[in-house]
Amino acid sequence: MPPSITCSVKCRPHPRLAPQTPAAALELLAARCAPAAAELRAASTRCRSPPSLSLSRSADSAEPRAPCRGTPSARRARAAVAAGGDDGDGDPAALMLAGALSRYAIFRDDLVRRAFFAAEAAHRGQVRASGDPYLEHCVETAALLAELGAGPTVVAAGLLHDTVDDAGLDYTFISDQFGAGVADLVKGVSNLSHFSKLARRNDTASRMDEADRLRIVFLATEDARAVLIKLADRLHNMRTLDSLPRIKQQCFAKETLEIFAPLANQLGILNWKEQLENLCFKYLHTDKFDELSTNLLEFYNRDMITGATRRLEQALDVRGLFYYAVYGRHKSIYSIHSKMARKKLAMDEIYDIHGVRVIVKNRSDCFAALEIVHHLWPRIPGKFKDYISSPKTNGYQSLHTVVLTKELLPLEIQIRTRDMHLQAEFGIAAHWRYKEGVRNRSSSVPEMVEWVRKVVTCQCETLHTDHPLSLVPDTSPSNIHTIRSHSNVCPFSYSKQCDHSGPVLVILLENGKMPVQELPKNSTISDLLKRSSNYGMPLRLRLNCQVVHNWNQELKMGDVLELIPSTPCKYGSHTREFHQMFDHRLAVSQS
Repeated sequence: MPPSITCSVKCRPHPRLAPQTPAAALELLAARCAPAAAELRAASTRCRSPPSLSLSRSADSAEPRAPCRGTPSARRARAAVAAGGDDGDGDPAALMLAGALSRYAIFRDDLVRRAFFAAEAAHRGQVRASGDPYLEHCVETAALLAELGAGPTVVAAGLLHDTVDDAGLDYTFISDQFGAGVADLVKGVSNLSHFSKLARRNDTASRMDEADRLRIVFLATEDARAVLIKLADRLHNMRTLDSLPRIKQQCFAKETLEIFAPLANQLGILNWKEQLENLCFKYLHTDKFDELSTNLLEFYNRDMITGATRRLEQALDVRGLFYYAVYGRHKSIYSIHSKMARKKLAMDEIYDIHGVRVIVKNRSDCFAALEIVHHLWPRIPGKFKDYISSPKTNGYQSLHTVVLTKELLPLEIQIRTRDMHLQAEFGIAAHWRYKEGVRNRSSSVPEMVEWVRKVVTCQCETLHTDHPLSLVPDTSPSNIHTIRSHSNVCPFSYSKQCDHSGPVLVILLENGKMPVQELPKNSTISDLLKRSSNYGMPLRLRLNCQVVHNWNQELKMGDVLELIPSTPCKYGSHTREFHQMFDHRLAVSQS
């Protein structure tokens, strides 16, 4: 088992995060209070972390631990919020905010601006291995969420997502200053980080069934938006993983490939899924990644793609068929590697390396464009897939066809509407994006809850092969996520707002291990204990950080049951670390 990870990653400056100082950004920093700023600087004396919190931070963000955390950071954050920001127009924080503003206007929002100043104060003095401010990770995490189209609450939570674990801020402070919505998301991300750390220590990624169950727990126990923040956090950390020792790079990459990349896929965020997979491939199989990248550069025929794109555009124009975009693409490096390994193929035997994507106005135009494509090029038999009539379980919709070009190269053409494209790229966050020029966030949260309910339901159902799937396409015009849904009588229907009648997944902490157990509905603590290797021994139990005495208490989806042998000699240092971590979680949840 790889050692626990407490090291940091090297942070490379984002190419778009240039040291700019647009007037709009400086206006946000104009209302300064010099005495308050001086007090903030004076409060930045460095201190050593208390031992009890040494493992309270999940290591999966892979940044260096700051030399100062806890109370001083919390005091600085409170002072920053009260003062409305720091001073110094040319300081790194001002430039960082200016860079974020130059990319995303949401950083002008008052809630986001206040969250930025609180994060800057809380993380002041904390640096990554490259020497860049730790704050840069928070800003880039928030920027990824802004790119999805997230609102102020989610972006603010992205800025603050590490302040509980890394800077000693508590739930009450975040709730008082930024609202319960932001505080709940920050706490949710903290909980997911702890689950991730436990999973990494126990190499859960190596056990496919448990990794599948852990992803369901992630989706079932936290707000979908907290899961998105955690994915954004992981994506930026994977982008900046270079400075870790190789063994730790591989440990993070392995967990990301088996847990977080599939999670992004389940939520339909294919853009993030591909990035995560490619980064994992780079660190897990560096030589293969380099070789395949070189081969792809040589094999990929850009001239053929350019010619096919131009020819298709002309044909659509002649037909009078409106389209938003026609552009070339290629299959991702990791997807090529997976298909070559799975089907034992050479690169030139894969039909969908070269691709063209067509974005049209509506569903009927998709099939009209398909007819044009098949008129321009001969189709390859058996290579047509209609994901519009039969969407994938993560909501993906598109027409796929493979044709043969005049260069005798197979070319995959994907045809979809703009809404389908947003769905494919942004998944459950697609409702954050513009639709017909109108942004409507008021309905996004319930739609996301419904989305996750469907994903979890489908995932729970696949755990039981004894029960047939009862899935039908959801063609509700009000929901562009036309994914499969369960009938009202389906025994595995689940949501956080209703009773769960399917399997219950519970995390068991026992002997330094973290198995994810699947139990029938109405199972009790006593039922779970019968599966324990310590069954029959004197035990002390904690359920979700709370001491429990009633062993007949029913278990719920995502419960964490900790078994503590009463015999002190069996209580090793590894188990104590778990207790320290959950003691911290208890303190957060009771704040």
